[in-house]
Amino acid sequence: MKIDIRDIFESEKKSLKEAVEAEDGAEQVEEQIEESASEQVAEPETEDEPEKNEEGVEHEEPEDQLEEDDSSESEEELVEEAEPADEPEEISCSDPETIDKPGFWKLYGSLFIIGAAFVVLLAGMFAYTNLIPRQVSAIIDGQPQKITTYEHTVAGFLTEQGIPYYEEDYLSTPPTGFIHDGMDFEILHATDFVVTADGETKAYKSLKPTVEEAVVDVGIKLRDRDIVIPKRGTELKQDSQIVVKRVEIEKKTVTEKVKFKTIEKDDTTMAEGKTKVLKEGKNGKDKVTYEITYIDGKEAKRKELKRKVIEKPVNKVVANGTQIEYNGKLYSRKLVVKAYSYTGGGTTAMGTRARVGEIAVDPRVIPLGTNVYIEGVGARRAEDTGGNIKGNTIDIYMNTLSECRQWGVRYVTIYIE
Repeated sequence: MKIDIRDIFESEKKSLKEAVEAEDGAEQVEEQIEESASEQVAEPETEDEPEKNEEGVEHEEPEDQLEEDDSSESEEELVEEAEPADEPEEISCSDPETIDKPGFWKLYGSLFIIGAAFVVLLAGMFAYTNLIPRQVSAIIDGQPQKITTYEHTVAGFLTEQGIPYYEEDYLSTPPTGFIHDGMDFEILHATDFVVTADGETKAYKSLKPTVEEAVVDVGIKLRDRDIVIPKRGTELKQDSQIVVKRVEIEKKTVTEKVKFKTIEKDDTTMAEGKTKVLKEGKNGKDKVTYEITYIDGKEAKRKELKRKVIEKPVNKVVANGTQIEYNGKLYSRKLVVKAYSYTGGGTTAMGTRARVGEIAVDPRVIPLGTNVYIEGVGARRAEDTGGNIKGNTIDIYMNTLSECRQWGVRYVTIYIE
């Protein structure tokens, strides 16, 4: 608290003035009492004689006149008693004549002594705070240091040492705190980082050690399902770039159209390239419940929870013509196959004799007993099978081994009746 010597001086002066006034007033009352007593003693107690006229007859005044005189005298006495005593003379400290009076130093000497002591105290404090160095033990961001300073406040010390300080930083002693010799205090600077969240990018400071704690510390709310990059438990580093992605999950039930499928069938009665719709298709309807995940307002995931069929779809059926004309003859279809050759006689799978004119096939592709035409070979009949004949593969019977060697393995087109 700031102390003003002038306030002390005026207070003492007022108190002394009141004491003087009280003393002077008492003296005046005593003097009036003494004067009244002396007058009463000096005057003999004699009754007023009535006045006589020239003839010696007493003259009596009317009673009314006597009463008025007595009343006026009483009023005058009351007025005299009500008149205030003379105010004491004000003592001025600035008047040289007053200072030279013997009573002045008796009244105000103590005030001057107090003022002088206060000035000496202020001078001592000024010398201590500005002229005497002080050693401070400071822990700055975990690093202990001993520093000599002439500053008398923590704020001045930080400015002197070029140590930045912000509102978010930790300071064990307030900036306005007084520095004394041997003082210990600590300053911990907050970590700078940037957060992008809710469509805004802002810079922040925090003393918290992890990403999650720092984000929450600056007033950004986090929910368990929100995505934080880097991860929440990551150590907060200087100038970290943090991204918060808001995750919303909702359940939604919708009516969906179920498209029909188109089923194609071969029709050997129609020429190749021609088609015929055997049955028209119709879309169906399903009621579906989804769990939809939104990230920053955009749909990121959709999971089906439940589906109920309202109307089943009707598939479309189409017939495709496979009939082929080759060398003036119609065939149901044609295939490109891998053709081997074999010889040696024996009996076919159909029980016929193995001979030139029959081939071995995969019955799942070409039924046994089917007549085919092989380009570059001629007409043949599917009568036999083989262990290695699978899928689009055939084995052509030949008379001699040399013919088989000459044929080898070839890809050929065959026409199937």
